[in-house]
Amino acid sequence: MVRKTIIVLLLSLTAAAFVANGQSETTVRAFKLENASVIEAFMALHPVLSEEGTVTIAPATGRITVQDSPEVVGRVAELLTELDRIPGHYRIEVELLEGLDEERTLEIPAELDRRLQRMFPFTSYRRAGRTVFHGEFGQPTSASLGTGYRLSFLAEESNISESTPWGVADLANRTQVKWLRLDRLRAEDGGREKADELLRTTVFLSPRQKMIIGAGSSEDSASGLVLILTMHPVEDR
Repeated sequence: MVRKTIIVLLLSLTAAAFVANGQSETTVRAFKLENASVIEAFMALHPVLSEEGTVTIAPATGRITVQDSPEVVGRVAELLTELDRIPGHYRIEVELLEGLDEERTLEIPAELDRRLQRMFPFTSYRRAGRTVFHGEFGQPTSASLGTGYRLSFLAEESNISESTPWGVADLANRTQVKWLRLDRLRAEDGGREKADELLRTTVFLSPRQKMIIGAGSSEDSASGLVLILTMHPVEDR
């Protein structure tokens, strides 16, 4: 304990000497990360530092030590607090429909049916797959979606600044679904599985919002695929 106090005192004296010599005041602060990766945190905070700023990391103990001006160290503290938050969880319901140019019966909620009619020219729809993803933000996931399809993505809490002039309401409650990819799976000779990419995109979802995406054409030119994502609220423990 005494040794640590001496180190801090010496650094404070050094900072005072900088001020006496007309150089910028500096301060040093150590941080202990509980959830975030030290390496990823280092990459995120490095652009925040001034030219005189320095960072020392200890991945084995989850510690980061920063020396810079008091203003920069304050910004680093805010950034690391945000990065080190306990990851939240999400629940996203996914439905894959095949649009058809023929009469078929599939019970679709009236509001959703009207949206589909406005967006696509298909006469009717057949359900091709359906599943619910339960996961932790920041962790990639993948699952089968009916017979012959696979969906993968990485969900993160939105990091868009509220000052971003997009005109999008309630940014703080949005979930960013990154690298959303839909593949059609087929077997090749020898039993190997081949994945044909049908869709790759990134979307933002709000609680209880239904996102409808044209996911590509099927092998039949008279039909096409429609992907529907619904974000459900989740209360973390």
